Amino acid sequence: MVSISDPKVVLITGALSDIGRAIAAAFANAGYCVALNYRHKEEQARELSDWLVHSGHAPQAEVFMADIRNREEVSAMFEKACQVFDKVDGLVNNAGTNQDKPFLTMNDEEWDAVIDTILKGAFMCSQEYARRYTGSAGSIINIGAVTALKGRPIGANYCSARAGVLALTKCLALELAPRIRVNTDTPGRIDTEELRGRYHLEDQQNKARLEKEVPMQRLGTPEELAEMILYLASNGKYITGQNFLVDGGLFMR
Repeated sequence: MVSISDPKVVLITGALSDIGRAIAAAFANAGYCVALNYRHKEEQARELSDWLVHSGHAPQAEVFMADIRNREEVSAMFEKACQVFDKVDGLVNNAGTNQDKPFLTMNDEEWDAVIDTILKGAFMCSQEYARRYTGSAGSIINIGAVTALKGRPIGANYCSARAGVLALTKCLALELAPRIRVNTDTPGRIDTEELRGRYHLEDQQNKARLEKEVPMQRLGTPEELAEMILYLASNGKYITGQNFLVDGGLFMR
């Protein structure tokens, strides 16, 4: 738990995704003020903000619209967040997108859209945060993907972006230490709307097959991923430059 008299502030990009909502709830329950970034669906963002305060125990929660692919919007978002909260203690780079297509038919726009959201977005948000952070115990948590390590067909843009995030994590950990720690939290098969659609998990046979391949014999939950993110931000005081897999043992290396 953070101090009630001086609560910490975390900014979460892509806060309206299943994982983003779970991250926001975890930090709120731990007593953080929460800054919620969104690009579309302002009404849903405000509903989440209200819930975090009235039911999720956040001292304060505010919404910030920004396209994280755009430097001016990212800079304005952090300026506004610092005005509203006086500070931003931590950043979770959660925003992402998929535009899957075979490598030979993928066009420049499909490549750029994914790279700009995942990798360039994490770069710009981390830079704008680090330039403004004046404390000595900051934290950046990047969201990774196991395909950054092993690849997959029909996803060269996505896998390359996530692999870039792993390299970015290490570079920032070296440059920003000791005042800001930087880590990656990589989900395995987490039960989200995206995973259910990708693997057609309405079919119970498909779901059973996916679960059987996981040593823990089930899909993970967004809340379990969020627990690790909160730990790294709040308690992992001697941890930086690392990639933590929350995958039920699916991908061991």
